[in-house]
Amino acid sequence: MTMLLTSRTDMFGAAVSHAGISSISSYWGEGKRGFASSAATTAKSYPWNRPDTYIDQSPFFAADKVVTPLLLLHGAIDDNVPPGESEQMYTALRLLGKEVEYIRIDDELHWILQYDRRQYWSESIVARFDKHLKGDAAWWRHLWPEDE
Repeated sequence: MTMLLTSRTDMFGAAVSHAGISSISSYWGEGKRGFASSAATTAKSYPWNRPDTYIDQSPFFAADKVVTPLLLLHGAIDDNVPPGESEQMYTALRLLGKEVEYIRIDDELHWILQYDRRQYWSESIVARFDKHLKGDAAWWRHLWPEDE
């Protein structure tokens, strides 16, 4: 929902999407609950017969409209929402020159449960908001130093 909101409005100063779905059609085909969930929520609707649902409601297909700085977070072995959902949105936004960062947490599933990784995940979110909402990038640069 965060990705979709950033493609529809500029009212936010920054946004964070954790394990978000960027393309309903790709999630339909590879997500853990994609097809099964679709059978109940969009009965007899498929990517090929309902582009109004699968394309028009997918933030990936409106990436050019995103103006909000976006942080994408994903567990590297997420078996619910595949990491490709964040990766394809990240790639699209980078190609479009948008303000985006992507953090993939190694050895984590849909939820970041290991304490040290969860702490780093949480600190990254707060540091990102500090950078974009307070104009203070020091903590972000400390956690994620720029490549030399």
